[in-house]
Amino acid sequence: MKVRHFFQLLLLLLGIFGFAACNLGDDNPVVVTRDYSKGIFVVNEGPFGGGGTITWHNPQTEETVQDIFGLENGGSLGQFVQSLTFHNGKGYICVNGIGLVVIVDQTTFKFIDTIGGLTLPRYFLPLDQNTAYVSQWGKDGLDGSIARVDLNTNTIVKLIPVGAGPEKMIFTDASTLMVANGGGLGIDSTVSVVDLVAETETARITVGGKNPGDLVKSALTGSNPYVLCAGSFLDATPKGFLDKMAPAGTGFDIPAYSTDLCANPSGNLLYFAGGGKIWTANQFTVTPLFNQSAYGLACHPATGDLYCADARDFTSPGEVVIYNAGGVKTGSFPVGIAPGEIIIVE
Repeated sequence: MKVRHFFQLLLLLLGIFGFAACNLGDDNPVVVTRDYSKGIFVVNEGPFGGGGTITWHNPQTEETVQDIFGLENGGSLGQFVQSLTFHNGKGYICVNGIGLVVIVDQTTFKFIDTIGGLTLPRYFLPLDQNTAYVSQWGKDGLDGSIARVDLNTNTIVKLIPVGAGPEKMIFTDASTLMVANGGGLGIDSTVSVVDLVAETETARITVGGKNPGDLVKSALTGSNPYVLCAGSFLDATPKGFLDKMAPAGTGFDIPAYSTDLCANPSGNLLYFAGGGKIWTANQFTVTPLFNQSAYGLACHPATGDLYCADARDFTSPGEVVIYNAGGVKTGSFPVGIAPGEIIIVE
Protein backbone atom coordinates (compact mmCIF):
# COMPACT_ATOMS: atom_id res chain seq x y z
CA MET A 1 0.00 0.00 0.00
CA LYS A 2 1.38 3.42 -0.92
CA VAL A 3 2.04 5.83 1.94
CA ARG A 4 -0.35 8.52 0.73
CA HIS A 5 -3.23 6.02 0.47
CA PHE A 6 -3.23 5.59 4.24
CA PHE A 7 -3.81 9.27 4.95
CA GLN A 8 -6.32 9.66 2.11
CA LEU A 9 -8.46 6.81 3.30
CA LEU A 10 -8.15 7.71 6.96
CA LEU A 11 -9.61 11.10 6.13
CA LEU A 12 -12.21 9.40 4.01
CA LEU A 13 -13.37 7.09 6.79
CA LEU A 14 -13.37 9.85 9.38
CA GLY A 15 -15.60 11.91 7.12
CA ILE A 16 -13.41 15.01 7.28
CA PHE A 17 -14.59 16.08 3.84
CA GLY A 18 -17.38 15.05 1.50
CA PHE A 19 -17.06 13.49 -1.88
CA ALA A 20 -17.38 15.43 -5.10
CA ALA A 21 -20.33 14.25 -7.15
CA CYS A 22 -19.48 11.83 -9.90
CA ASN A 23 -21.08 13.01 -13.13
CA LEU A 24 -20.92 10.03 -15.43
CA GLY A 25 -22.58 11.39 -18.52
CA ASP A 26 -23.34 14.44 -20.63
CA ASP A 27 -26.20 15.36 -22.91
CA ASN A 28 -23.71 17.01 -25.27
CA PRO A 29 -20.65 14.76 -25.40
CA VAL A 30 -17.38 15.94 -26.90
CA VAL A 31 -16.78 14.67 -30.43
CA VAL A 32 -14.20 11.86 -30.38
CA THR A 33 -10.99 12.92 -32.04
CA ARG A 34 -8.51 10.40 -30.61
CA ASP A 35 -8.03 6.66 -30.49
CA TYR A 36 -7.14 5.60 -26.95
CA SER A 37 -6.79 1.90 -27.71
CA LYS A 38 -3.00 2.13 -27.27
CA GLY A 39 -0.59 4.30 -25.37
CA ILE A 40 0.64 5.14 -21.89
CA PHE A 41 -2.09 5.72 -19.30
CA VAL A 42 -1.36 7.33 -15.93
CA VAL A 43 -3.86 7.11 -13.07
CA ASN A 44 -3.73 10.33 -11.03
CA GLU A 45 -5.31 9.90 -7.59
CA GLY A 46 -5.96 13.62 -7.34
CA PRO A 47 -5.61 16.08 -4.45
CA PHE A 48 -7.28 15.85 -1.04
CA GLY A 49 -10.87 16.96 -1.53
CA GLY A 50 -10.59 16.95 -5.32
CA GLY A 51 -11.18 14.56 -8.18
CA GLY A 52 -8.74 12.14 -9.73
CA THR A 53 -7.97 11.96 -13.43
CA ILE A 54 -6.34 9.81 -16.11
CA THR A 55 -3.57 11.08 -18.40
CA TRP A 56 -2.98 9.57 -21.86
CA HIS A 57 0.38 9.79 -23.66
CA ASN A 58 1.11 8.71 -27.24
CA PRO A 59 4.80 7.69 -27.38
CA GLN A 60 4.83 7.79 -31.19
CA THR A 61 3.57 11.37 -31.56
CA GLU A 62 4.57 12.60 -28.05
CA GLU A 63 1.03 13.94 -27.61
CA THR A 64 -0.12 14.08 -23.98
CA VAL A 65 -3.77 14.62 -23.00
CA GLN A 66 -4.84 15.31 -19.41
CA ASP A 67 -8.10 14.07 -17.84
CA ILE A 68 -9.29 12.05 -20.80
CA PHE A 69 -12.40 10.88 -18.94
CA GLY A 70 -13.47 14.45 -18.30
CA LEU A 71 -12.62 15.44 -21.86
CA GLU A 72 -14.65 12.66 -23.43
CA ASN A 73 -17.57 12.62 -20.99
CA GLY A 74 -17.84 16.11 -19.52
CA GLY A 75 -17.77 14.84 -15.93
CA SER A 76 -15.49 13.87 -13.06
CA LEU A 77 -14.44 10.37 -12.02
CA GLY A 78 -14.60 11.38 -8.35
CA GLN A 79 -12.09 11.19 -5.52
CA PHE A 80 -9.18 8.78 -5.17
CA VAL A 81 -8.93 7.20 -8.59
CA GLN A 82 -6.95 4.07 -7.80
CA SER A 83 -6.36 1.83 -10.82
CA LEU A 84 -7.21 1.13 -14.46
CA THR A 85 -7.41 -2.27 -16.16
CA PHE A 86 -8.23 -2.95 -19.81
CA HIS A 87 -10.16 -6.07 -20.75
CA ASN A 88 -12.15 -7.15 -23.77
CA GLY A 89 -12.26 -3.68 -25.34
CA LYS A 90 -13.23 -1.89 -22.12
CA GLY A 91 -11.44 0.02 -19.39
CA TYR A 92 -12.31 -0.68 -15.75
CA ILE A 93 -11.44 2.18 -13.38
CA CYS A 94 -11.49 1.62 -9.61
CA VAL A 95 -12.51 4.81 -7.78
CA ASN A 96 -12.11 4.43 -4.00
CA GLY A 97 -14.02 7.48 -2.86
CA ILE A 98 -17.29 6.68 -4.59
CA GLY A 99 -17.16 2.88 -4.23
CA LEU A 100 -17.44 2.21 -7.93
CA VAL A 101 -15.68 0.61 -10.84
CA VAL A 102 -16.34 2.95 -13.76
CA ILE A 103 -16.42 1.24 -17.17
CA VAL A 104 -15.39 3.01 -20.38
CA ASP A 105 -14.89 2.08 -24.00
CA GLN A 106 -11.19 1.40 -24.54
CA THR A 107 -11.02 3.19 -27.90
CA THR A 108 -13.14 6.27 -27.19
CA PHE A 109 -13.01 6.41 -23.38
CA LYS A 110 -16.73 7.06 -23.42
CA PHE A 111 -18.64 6.04 -20.29
CA ILE A 112 -20.46 2.69 -20.53
CA ASP A 113 -21.57 1.61 -17.04
CA THR A 114 -20.50 1.20 -13.42
CA ILE A 115 -20.06 -1.69 -11.02
CA GLY A 116 -21.52 -0.63 -7.66
CA GLY A 117 -21.89 -2.10 -4.19
CA LEU A 118 -18.15 -1.85 -3.47
CA THR A 119 -16.41 -0.30 -0.48
CA LEU A 120 -12.98 1.24 -1.09
CA PRO A 121 -12.22 -0.78 -4.25
CA ARG A 122 -8.55 -1.10 -5.14
CA TYR A 123 -7.77 -3.36 -8.13
CA PHE A 124 -9.69 -5.16 -10.87
CA LEU A 125 -8.48 -8.51 -12.24
CA PRO A 126 -10.37 -10.24 -15.09
CA LEU A 127 -10.47 -14.02 -15.27
CA ASP A 128 -12.28 -14.46 -18.60
CA GLN A 129 -15.08 -12.92 -20.66
CA ASN A 130 -17.62 -13.45 -17.89
CA THR A 131 -15.83 -13.02 -14.58
CA ALA A 132 -13.53 -10.59 -12.82
CA TYR A 133 -12.38 -9.99 -9.24
CA VAL A 134 -12.08 -6.69 -7.36
CA SER A 135 -10.09 -6.22 -4.17
CA GLN A 136 -11.72 -3.92 -1.61
CA TRP A 137 -10.80 -2.70 1.85
CA GLY A 138 -14.28 -2.65 3.38
CA LYS A 139 -16.03 0.09 5.34
CA ASP A 140 -13.50 0.20 8.19
CA GLY A 141 -10.41 -0.15 6.00
CA LEU A 142 -9.71 -3.53 7.60
CA ASP A 143 -12.57 -5.86 6.68
CA GLY A 144 -11.05 -6.95 3.36
CA SER A 145 -12.70 -9.06 0.70
CA ILE A 146 -12.54 -10.01 -2.96
CA ALA A 147 -15.70 -9.34 -4.95
CA ARG A 148 -16.52 -11.69 -7.84
CA VAL A 149 -18.15 -9.69 -10.60
CA ASP A 150 -20.39 -10.94 -13.40
CA LEU A 151 -19.15 -8.98 -16.43
CA ASN A 152 -22.36 -9.63 -18.35
CA THR A 153 -24.49 -7.78 -15.81
CA ASN A 154 -21.75 -5.73 -14.09
CA THR A 155 -22.95 -6.87 -10.70
CA ILE A 156 -21.30 -8.45 -7.66
CA VAL A 157 -22.31 -12.07 -7.21
CA LYS A 158 -20.00 -13.19 -4.41
CA LEU A 159 -17.82 -11.74 -1.64
CA ILE A 160 -14.82 -13.77 -0.51
CA PRO A 161 -13.31 -12.63 2.83
CA VAL A 162 -9.50 -12.33 2.89
CA GLY A 163 -6.99 -10.42 5.03
CA ALA A 164 -6.89 -6.72 5.90
CA GLY A 165 -6.61 -4.19 3.09
CA PRO A 166 -6.29 -6.50 0.05
CA GLU A 167 -4.33 -4.94 -2.79
CA LYS A 168 -3.03 -6.52 -6.00
CA MET A 169 -3.93 -10.06 -7.06
CA ILE A 170 -2.53 -12.68 -9.43
CA PHE A 171 -3.72 -16.00 -10.80
CA THR A 172 -1.28 -18.81 -10.06
CA ASP A 173 -3.38 -21.17 -12.21
CA ALA A 174 -6.87 -21.24 -13.70
CA SER A 175 -8.51 -21.97 -10.36
CA THR A 176 -6.26 -20.23 -7.82
CA LEU A 177 -5.98 -16.56 -6.90
CA MET A 178 -3.31 -15.05 -4.65
CA VAL A 179 -4.05 -11.77 -2.87
CA ALA A 180 -1.58 -9.40 -1.19
CA ASN A 181 -3.17 -8.31 2.09
CA GLY A 182 -1.79 -4.78 2.37
CA GLY A 183 -3.07 -4.03 5.87
CA GLY A 184 -5.49 -1.25 4.91
CA LEU A 185 -5.67 1.11 7.88
CA GLY A 186 -3.91 -1.44 10.07
CA ILE A 187 -1.26 -4.14 9.75
CA ASP A 188 -1.22 -7.43 7.88
CA SER A 189 1.66 -9.71 6.91
CA THR A 190 -0.08 -12.30 4.80
CA VAL A 191 -0.95 -13.39 1.29
CA SER A 192 -4.32 -15.10 0.85
CA VAL A 193 -4.75 -18.14 -1.38
CA VAL A 194 -8.27 -18.34 -2.84
CA ASP A 195 -9.80 -21.42 -4.48
CA LEU A 196 -11.92 -19.99 -7.30
CA VAL A 197 -13.95 -23.18 -7.67
CA ALA A 198 -14.94 -23.41 -4.00
CA GLU A 199 -14.88 -19.59 -3.82
CA THR A 200 -13.18 -19.53 -0.46
CA GLU A 201 -9.84 -18.66 1.09
CA THR A 202 -7.93 -21.91 1.57
CA ALA A 203 -4.70 -20.56 3.07
CA ARG A 204 -3.19 -17.40 4.47
CA ILE A 205 0.59 -17.40 4.05
CA THR A 206 2.69 -15.31 6.44
CA VAL A 207 5.40 -13.37 4.61
CA GLY A 208 8.59 -11.74 5.85
CA GLY A 209 7.39 -8.14 5.97
CA LYS A 210 4.39 -6.01 6.84
CA ASN A 211 1.65 -4.78 4.52
CA PRO A 212 2.37 -6.59 1.24
CA GLY A 213 0.94 -4.82 -1.80
CA ASP A 214 2.44 -6.21 -5.01
CA LEU A 215 2.70 -9.77 -6.35
CA VAL A 216 4.74 -10.66 -9.45
CA LYS A 217 5.33 -13.93 -11.27
CA SER A 218 8.03 -14.08 -13.95
CA ALA A 219 10.80 -16.28 -15.32
CA LEU A 220 12.81 -15.20 -12.28
CA THR A 221 10.23 -16.26 -9.72
CA GLY A 222 9.14 -19.60 -11.20
CA SER A 223 5.98 -21.05 -9.70
CA ASN A 224 6.30 -18.90 -6.58
CA PRO A 225 5.68 -15.14 -6.90
CA TYR A 226 7.73 -12.41 -5.32
CA VAL A 227 5.76 -10.14 -2.98
CA LEU A 228 6.73 -6.59 -2.07
CA CYS A 229 5.94 -5.46 1.48
CA ALA A 230 5.79 -1.70 2.02
CA GLY A 231 6.05 -1.76 5.81
CA SER A 232 3.57 -0.48 8.38
CA PHE A 233 2.62 3.15 8.97
CA LEU A 234 2.01 2.23 12.60
CA ASP A 235 5.64 1.25 13.30
CA ALA A 236 8.01 3.83 14.76
CA THR A 237 10.65 2.72 12.27
CA PRO A 238 8.89 1.13 9.29
CA LYS A 239 10.85 -1.03 6.88
CA GLY A 240 10.08 -2.78 3.64
CA PHE A 241 10.75 -6.35 2.58
CA LEU A 242 10.91 -8.16 -0.76
CA ASP A 243 9.78 -11.73 -0.08
CA LYS A 244 10.85 -14.49 -2.46
CA MET A 245 8.14 -16.81 -1.06
CA ALA A 246 10.25 -19.89 -1.76
CA PRO A 247 9.82 -20.49 1.11
CA ALA A 248 7.81 -17.55 2.36
CA GLY A 249 9.75 -15.28 4.69
CA THR A 250 12.99 -15.37 2.69
CA GLY A 251 14.17 -12.33 0.79
CA PHE A 252 15.65 -8.86 1.16
CA ASP A 253 15.23 -5.79 3.34
CA ILE A 254 14.26 -2.78 1.20
CA PRO A 255 13.29 0.86 1.84
CA ALA A 256 10.03 1.50 3.66
CA TYR A 257 7.04 2.35 1.45
CA SER A 258 8.59 0.77 -1.63
CA THR A 259 6.06 0.22 -4.38
CA ASP A 260 5.14 -1.11 -7.83
CA LEU A 261 7.11 -4.31 -8.21
CA CYS A 262 7.35 -5.20 -11.92
CA ALA A 263 9.41 -7.38 -14.27
CA ASN A 264 11.52 -6.62 -17.35
CA PRO A 265 10.37 -8.01 -20.75
CA SER A 266 12.38 -11.23 -20.42
CA GLY A 267 11.20 -11.77 -16.87
CA ASN A 268 14.69 -12.29 -15.44
CA LEU A 269 14.91 -9.01 -13.52
CA LEU A 270 12.50 -7.19 -11.22
CA TYR A 271 12.19 -3.46 -10.56
CA PHE A 272 10.60 -1.42 -7.80
CA ALA A 273 10.62 2.16 -6.51
CA GLY A 274 11.61 3.13 -2.99
CA GLY A 275 13.61 5.63 -0.97
CA GLY A 276 14.00 8.06 -3.87
CA LYS A 277 15.57 5.41 -6.10
CA ILE A 278 14.65 2.79 -8.68
CA TRP A 279 15.93 -0.66 -7.68
CA THR A 280 16.62 -3.96 -9.40
CA ALA A 281 16.20 -7.39 -7.84
CA ASN A 282 17.05 -10.95 -8.86
CA GLN A 283 17.37 -14.20 -6.97
CA PHE A 284 20.49 -13.09 -5.12
CA THR A 285 20.51 -9.36 -4.50
CA VAL A 286 18.73 -6.02 -4.50
CA THR A 287 20.63 -3.13 -6.10
CA PRO A 288 19.89 0.58 -6.65
CA LEU A 289 19.77 1.37 -10.38
CA PHE A 290 19.37 5.17 -10.43
CA ASN A 291 18.09 8.07 -8.33
CA GLN A 292 14.47 8.98 -9.08
CA SER A 293 11.52 9.61 -6.81
CA ALA A 294 8.55 7.59 -8.01
CA TYR A 295 5.05 7.10 -6.60
CA GLY A 296 4.37 4.78 -9.53
CA LEU A 297 6.56 2.60 -11.76
CA ALA A 298 6.05 0.48 -14.87
CA CYS A 299 8.36 -1.35 -17.27
CA HIS A 300 7.51 -1.24 -20.98
CA PRO A 301 6.78 -4.85 -22.05
CA ALA A 302 8.59 -4.47 -25.39
CA THR A 303 11.35 -1.89 -24.96
CA GLY A 304 12.17 -2.42 -21.29
CA ASP A 305 12.02 1.33 -20.69
CA LEU A 306 11.11 2.39 -17.15
CA TYR A 307 8.28 4.88 -16.64
CA CYS A 308 8.58 6.62 -13.27
CA ALA A 309 5.66 8.69 -11.94
CA ASP A 310 7.04 11.54 -9.83
CA ALA A 311 4.22 12.95 -7.69
CA ARG A 312 6.37 15.87 -6.49
CA ASP A 313 4.40 17.58 -3.70
CA PHE A 314 1.05 15.77 -4.26
CA THR A 315 -0.73 19.13 -4.65
CA SER A 316 0.51 20.21 -8.09
CA PRO A 317 0.75 18.33 -11.39
CA GLY A 318 3.32 15.55 -11.49
CA GLU A 319 5.58 14.17 -14.19
CA VAL A 320 6.42 10.80 -15.70
CA VAL A 321 10.14 10.46 -16.33
CA ILE A 322 11.33 7.79 -18.78
CA TYR A 323 14.63 5.88 -18.51
CA ASN A 324 16.09 3.10 -20.61
CA ALA A 325 17.05 -0.21 -19.01
CA GLY A 326 20.54 1.12 -18.37
CA GLY A 327 19.20 3.96 -16.25
CA VAL A 328 19.68 6.77 -18.78
CA LYS A 329 16.92 9.38 -18.91
CA THR A 330 15.31 9.48 -22.36
CA GLY A 331 12.23 11.67 -21.93
CA SER A 332 9.34 12.86 -19.79
CA PHE A 333 5.76 14.13 -19.99
CA PRO A 334 3.42 16.01 -17.62
CA VAL A 335 0.61 14.26 -15.74
CA GLY A 336 -2.03 15.09 -13.13
CA ILE A 337 -1.90 15.37 -9.36
CA ALA A 338 -0.60 12.36 -7.41
CA PRO A 339 0.19 9.99 -10.30
CA GLY A 340 0.26 6.46 -8.91
CA GLU A 341 -0.41 3.77 -11.51
CA ILE A 342 1.02 3.50 -15.04
CA ILE A 343 -0.56 1.22 -17.63
CA ILE A 344 1.19 0.53 -20.94
CA VAL A 345 -0.92 -0.75 -23.84
CA GLU A 346 0.86 -1.87 -27.02
